[in-house]
Amino acid sequence: MTTRAAQSAIIPCLLVLLLSSNYLCAQDSVAEAAPAASDDSQPGKASEAASAAETSNVLEKSLRSMFQEKQSPLLHIRWGTRIYVDAPIGNEPEGASLVLRKAELKLSRAFGKNFQLKLSGNYNQGEFKAGDSYLVYSGWKRAILTTGVQDPPFSLESSTTSSATSFMENALPVAALSENKNAGVDFLKRTPNSIFNVSWVFYNPHVRGVSETGQALVARYALSPINFHGRKNFHVGWSLSYRKLRSGAEVQFKTRPEVATADVHYIDTGNIDNARDVLRSGLEATQIYGRFSWQTELLSSRVTRDNDDNVRFWGAYFHVSQFLTNDSRNYDQGSGTFVNVVPSSPLGRGKGWGAFELAFRASYADLSDKDIIGGRESNLSLGLNWYLNEKIRLMANMVKVLDVDRPGSEYDGLDPMIYAVRAQWLIY
Repeated sequence: MTTRAAQSAIIPCLLVLLLSSNYLCAQDSVAEAAPAASDDSQPGKASEAASAAETSNVLEKSLRSMFQEKQSPLLHIRWGTRIYVDAPIGNEPEGASLVLRKAELKLSRAFGKNFQLKLSGNYNQGEFKAGDSYLVYSGWKRAILTTGVQDPPFSLESSTTSSATSFMENALPVAALSENKNAGVDFLKRTPNSIFNVSWVFYNPHVRGVSETGQALVARYALSPINFHGRKNFHVGWSLSYRKLRSGAEVQFKTRPEVATADVHYIDTGNIDNARDVLRSGLEATQIYGRFSWQTELLSSRVTRDNDDNVRFWGAYFHVSQFLTNDSRNYDQGSGTFVNVVPSSPLGRGKGWGAFELAFRASYADLSDKDIIGGRESNLSLGLNWYLNEKIRLMANMVKVLDVDRPGSEYDGLDPMIYAVRAQWLIY
């Protein structure tokens, strides 16, 4: 069975398992409630209505529990999950199909007031691998120390959880040039209007088919909120990463065309031999103004090679977001990132229909320099998000690839129109 076929089989099985477990709990609860209904000395319409109401309440509580983080009563271990299912509309990129983009299981436990342990793993496009797994110390007033596997603090969009971004996938330069998930020690210092995050990376797990050996020092600084020409709620920041590679190491930069329904990379440097170190840098800015927000970043990477010229790659993106309902993106000043949107009128609560967001993004990445012909790509993307509540989101993305400039590649000159949708389900 191919990887794509296996994922197509796993998706319905996983959903059925989650739904059936809650349904069985509901049946048990109804069975326990049944004797109380049978005690009615005059069965009739009133008792039938009461029994129906009881069953409805139990089913409603069971359904609600499907979207709440669970906790073991004996070990006090909390668990939750994230499930993303992506589907193409059409056959672009070539070979696009239904894919289980992410199925993550998270376990966490607090030890006293100041320590928390988190373990997670996920199934991601046919591959099982470790997720964020670390120990946190939060005993200081304005600082946090974390050790373990995590995303290094590089780039606003890369540091923002995937459940809080406006598009299904990160922008071209973020996906291509940011640091991958690594293991190390991370220190976060907060002030009333800024954050400083620094991480020492000493272990590099194999991620996305790319492994960068050696050690790295990664830092991110963000200032928010600030006033600029009389406007408030501006966020500005920078990121810097220096990675010292092992002798004779190889590095690689690549990105999908901002969808993951096919495992293709229109631009890809391939392995860059004899790399000595990698210097990454980034500038970021964003602002929330009621329902409207914008966000932009400029990223670059320089690879120093033994006995050869240095090569530099770069990219940038700009995106705007406009909510059609009385909602906005949710910015967390304590981390300098965006967090999940919480609709003001969730679906099913009164006359609420959830939150609707319309987003537009322009992105560009250049992975060609000197003898490295990784290619250049420009994209325009349109996204529509429906947040039914804070746990369920439906997404639709349209990505227009303006041009792929990668001489000698099968993708050179491509300019497809790509459509994809996602169902996102959170339990946390």
